[in-house]
Amino acid sequence: MKKPIVVLGIGELGSVFARAFLKNNHPVYPITRKTDINELASQIDPELILVCTAEGDLQSALGSIPEQWKDRVAMMQNELLPRDWEKHNFNNPTVISVWFEKKKGMDSKVLISSPAYGPKAQILTKSLALIDIAAHTVTNEDELLFELVLKNLYILTTNIAGMAIEPGSNVDDLRNNHIDLMRKVSADVLKLQESLTGKTFNESALEAGMIKAFEGDLAHGCMGRSAPARLNRALELANEYNLETPTLTQISNQA
Repeated sequence: MKKPIVVLGIGELGSVFARAFLKNNHPVYPITRKTDINELASQIDPELILVCTAEGDLQSALGSIPEQWKDRVAMMQNELLPRDWEKHNFNNPTVISVWFEKKKGMDSKVLISSPAYGPKAQILTKSLALIDIAAHTVTNEDELLFELVLKNLYILTTNIAGMAIEPGSNVDDLRNNHIDLMRKVSADVLKLQESLTGKTFNESALEAGMIKAFEGDLAHGCMGRSAPARLNRALELANEYNLETPTLTQISNQA
C-alpha cells in the first residue's frame, strides 16, 4: 500500500481526485469542516495534501495547512495564480489546472488535458489517467503560469461575456456570433492577469488555447452561477491595481 493522500475539501472535484488516488492504491483521508487537521497531522505522514476547496475558501484552507505538511501541498482551483500561495511559504507546491468538470449526478466531462507542475505532479496525472481523465505534466514554472492564465481567461471571459448575451448561450455561440465581445472581455481579463502576475503573455496563443478548450465542449454554457461574483472580483482587483477595464465595467453597469 502506498502512502496516504489528504484531500482538503471533498466536494464534486475532490471526490473525483479521491477516487483517482484510491485507484492508484493510495489511502485517502478527507478533510471536512469537522476535521481537526492538526490532530490528523500528528497521526499520519501523507504523500501529498490536495486542496480542493472553492476559490472563495482557498486562503483560509491554505492558512490551515500544518507546518509539517507545507512541503507537499497541491492546488487545483480556478482563478489561481502564484500570488495566492506565495504568502503561505509553501516549499515548492504542486499545481494542476483542471480542465474537467464534475456536476452532481453526472460523470466527469473532460474538455482538454489538465496540465500539472511540481514535485507531486506525476502522482496527480497518473492517478487521473486510471479513471480515464487526461492530464499531463509541464516542464517549468513559466509553462505552468501560461496554463493558469489560459484557464483564468477561459473561465472569466466565458462567464462575463455570457452575462451580456442571450441567456443559455454556449461557447460555440460566443465564438461564432459574439467574437468582438469575446475579444474585448478577454483583453480586459488579460490586462488584469498581467498585472496580477507581473508578466506579459502572447494574446494570440492564449486565444488559440481558449478556442481549443471551446472545441472540447461546444455546448458548454457561458454564464454559470458564479459569473456575477467573478465579475465583481475582477472589478475589485482592477480598481486595486488602477486598471481601466471598460468592457467589464460596461457589462457590470448593464447587469
